[in-house]
Amino acid sequence: MLLFAKIIITFATVILLAKVAERLSPRHAGLLAGFPLGTAIALYFFGWQQGTEFAAQSAVYTLPGLSAAICLAWGYQQVIQRLPKLTFLPLAIIAGLSCFLLTALTLQQLPQHRGVNLLVVVFAILLFRTLLKSIPERQITQQPTGVWANKWFTLLFRAGIATTSILLITGLAELLGPQRAGLLAAFPVSFFPLMLILHISYGAQVLSTSIKHYPDGIGALVVYCLAVSAFYPLAGLHWGTLLSLLCSVAYLLFYGWIRAKLAQTSN
Repeated sequence: MLLFAKIIITFATVILLAKVAERLSPRHAGLLAGFPLGTAIALYFFGWQQGTEFAAQSAVYTLPGLSAAICLAWGYQQVIQRLPKLTFLPLAIIAGLSCFLLTALTLQQLPQHRGVNLLVVVFAILLFRTLLKSIPERQITQQPTGVWANKWFTLLFRAGIATTSILLITGLAELLGPQRAGLLAAFPVSFFPLMLILHISYGAQVLSTSIKHYPDGIGALVVYCLAVSAFYPLAGLHWGTLLSLLCSVAYLLFYGWIRAKLAQTSN
């Protein structure tokens, strides 16, 4: 029953957000990638299997783990920036995953302190936002070919990778403990397959645009993890999840409002 619930919930949420992202620009797709999809599902099942206290502790470690997720996108982008041909896709995947693992291994030395871990991820967001700022904006101007032209195939591909990742992360939670499990929960289970799809379907430049805006979208995940660490012990698993999701949505709405105001000012 639990395994079935993980598969259904992950599949449904990935497909729903993917359908929304189809109607957005690469910039907005990068921002939407920060919506707490995989992390929310992982922390929810941590709470279901190991208890809300375990999930709340994990959320504290997921905060700096989000830095590893940004490093994954940055490592991938460094390869496709220098070697944009699709033949170098395996090298880009290896570079991205290596950046994530090395960063996560380093971050596991941090204490279980909400303030310290928050500072780490805020620093990472500001740093990579600066490093990726020079990437030019690119819009999707071509249609994918082959099997990638089939929207249902790409959706199933993305949902399949996300579901496999969730099953692995939640299955290892008890063995890893809240610290390592929390770091692993930061893995971008939705954005990583989206990166592959964008790269294969539209090329390195369109993907680079989404990666450029990924650090901005991470803010919603930061808010979610902070909310989980506070609400799960107080409100329980289900109400704590709902309140945390509402906090993330409020952040995204506020962020969008701020960007719109800044755009009006610049014009």
